[in-house]
Amino acid sequence: MTTSLNYARPLDRPPLALARVQPRHVNFLALVHEMCSDAQLQTALQVSGTALLGVATDGVPLLIRLASPDVTHVLISGTKASGKTEVARTMLASLMLFQKPREIQLLVMDPKATAFQFLAHSPHLLGEIAATPEHALQHLRWLESEMERRAKENVSRPRLVVVIDELAEFFSQAGREFQVHLARLAQNGRRVGISLIVCATKANGSDLNASLRANFPVRLGGKNANGNDGAEKLAGRGDFILMAGGERVRFQAAYLAPEDLPAFHAHVLENHSRKNESAVGFSGFVKRLRRVK
Repeated sequence: MTTSLNYARPLDRPPLALARVQPRHVNFLALVHEMCSDAQLQTALQVSGTALLGVATDGVPLLIRLASPDVTHVLISGTKASGKTEVARTMLASLMLFQKPREIQLLVMDPKATAFQFLAHSPHLLGEIAATPEHALQHLRWLESEMERRAKENVSRPRLVVVIDELAEFFSQAGREFQVHLARLAQNGRRVGISLIVCATKANGSDLNASLRANFPVRLGGKNANGNDGAEKLAGRGDFILMAGGERVRFQAAYLAPEDLPAFHAHVLENHSRKNESAVGFSGFVKRLRRVK
């Protein structure tokens, strides 16, 4: 059986109380291998716009569907070593592994210029990874033009998934223009198949203003000493809470280790060389699928 998160938002819900636990390692390739041994789980991974996050505390794989109008954009927050970049890497790796380039295109802005290099030669990657403020602004200007073109022509495919790591650094170096373009994409991108995955140190505060935060209905919160939503109880290094519609699910993010990249790329080639493509519906925006054997 599958279940989905209830998208209710009870106003009188008390703050989440979480016991401190030791993080457990969830290897991305090992998890994918387990899921692909089950036809139902493999089918779910192949639905356009569906990304793998990791494993919930009850041992259930956690997926999120970016194509759902109740999701579209995802905000990932947490302090240094909380695992923000690793969660974004996991999401893109799963999209690259199970989605066709004609279904999903990726655009990445990363001032470190290293974390997403595994995408460098992928047909999914749309343009070079932007590491400088100038290059990031070029990407955002193009995205806004593309958003306008799609709106005029009533086009929403392929889905464009835009990842921005170290948001505060781009805000400080690229200035007001960066913020204006990002706000427009967040407000209007969902209508034309543009999704944002943004990594910020603080979900509430200086990194994002209130109007921008309002356009991110799904948030992945990592360890944060100043958090008031249970984040201060998290163990760091991939220990996260998914927050959406008043619901919270604690999970350990799957980790794609550098030494696993050759095997990952081989798996990508194997997957995309297969002829079979299935178009199967996927109800709900987050699926907590039955326990991995």
